[in-house]
Amino acid sequence: MNIAPWRRIEFALTGPLTDEVRRNMRMELLASLAYGPFYAVLLFIPVVLQRLGASPDEVALYQAQSYVGFALSAFSVRFLPRRGILIFLGAIWVVGRAVFLFTPLLPSVTGLLVLSFVFWLSDSFPSPGYVRVVQKVYPAHVRARTMSVVRLGMGVGMLVFTPVAGWLLDTIGHAALFPIAGVFGIGAALIFMLIRMPAGSEDAPNAAAAPTTPGLEPVRMLALLGQNKAFLLYVLSIAAFGLAGLIPIAFYPAVLVDRLHLSYTDVSLLGLAQSLVWLAGYVVWGRWMDRLGGVRTLQIIYLSLILYPLCHWFAPDAWWLLPAYLASGLANAGVDLAFTNVTIDLADPDRVAEYAAIQRTIIGIRGFAGPLIGVWLNQIGVPMAAIFALSMVLYGLAAALVAHPAMRRTRP
Repeated sequence: MNIAPWRRIEFALTGPLTDEVRRNMRMELLASLAYGPFYAVLLFIPVVLQRLGASPDEVALYQAQSYVGFALSAFSVRFLPRRGILIFLGAIWVVGRAVFLFTPLLPSVTGLLVLSFVFWLSDSFPSPGYVRVVQKVYPAHVRARTMSVVRLGMGVGMLVFTPVAGWLLDTIGHAALFPIAGVFGIGAALIFMLIRMPAGSEDAPNAAAAPTTPGLEPVRMLALLGQNKAFLLYVLSIAAFGLAGLIPIAFYPAVLVDRLHLSYTDVSLLGLAQSLVWLAGYVVWGRWMDRLGGVRTLQIIYLSLILYPLCHWFAPDAWWLLPAYLASGLANAGVDLAFTNVTIDLADPDRVAEYAAIQRTIIGIRGFAGPLIGVWLNQIGVPMAAIFALSMVLYGLAAALVAHPAMRRTRP
């Protein structure tokens, strides 16, 4: 019997899957493919802000506001429905991504900050719900591999659109490009809503309505962390990892624009290299994570990212940034898979959404604080080189936390 080449490739990546799991994986793959061009454009926002004349404070504010929704994740658990969660998530994402259709009306630094705030809030606030969907639709023994295939779609979309986005920014400008990107983002959310929850799950269409999960108060969050040492170490590593990336983040666009004088096309070529490795990373990590485990994967990722601040620190030209972008692409793919999988692995099976809310809250708090800390350090006289060095130290600390013996007793 002849089997289509793409089916053979799919089987090689995932192994045997049930028909329902395979259908959901393919549906989310299509959504991810549509999301790729949208996300590729988002990556240019800090450079766009820099070229519009934004100050380091304003660039830091953009980076910080992208984590506000995560910081509120503990409250979002209260609103997650037991039934119809796919429609709930899709509707919120459509509204948030649609704001970029209004970019021509608000093309300034302030306008872009307002639009992006609405988007990031809507995109990340309900994120614990997505973790619940992943837990339900992808069995644990194939979850990393199926998610790696899904994320390949985003990688392909980014790979194709990143150089196009750079060229379009140089020719038609961000006010014309961002609405196009918004259409792709809306399409991705609509396709995601076509996933089917497994029959008999609490979120299946025929399931009886149930009350929403109560929100997580700070005392309950601390109690959960106190009961699970491995998860506590994990979220501390997330905090250190996030601060390592975010404390210097307001200064990376300055290196690109002010020191190296790169055009949007130059930046897009670096982004293309990043996307190539990002794409390959989903294939590599999907296999390795099932063998090494999510925790070991995170340790490798944290250490590899030391290259990012190191290269920006010393870069005399764009070529010196290439290793940083390659390491970032590989790490982004790994983090995308590992954060979801490690959270599910370390959480109590019946409380995944709550643990995911804790994880997202930690991401949000350090995400909001990190860029502002970096700007504050610079304002009190700490040089950019020292801020890059601090970033490298924090990446090392994150790797040390997940290397703690308590993490070895967790499920791989």
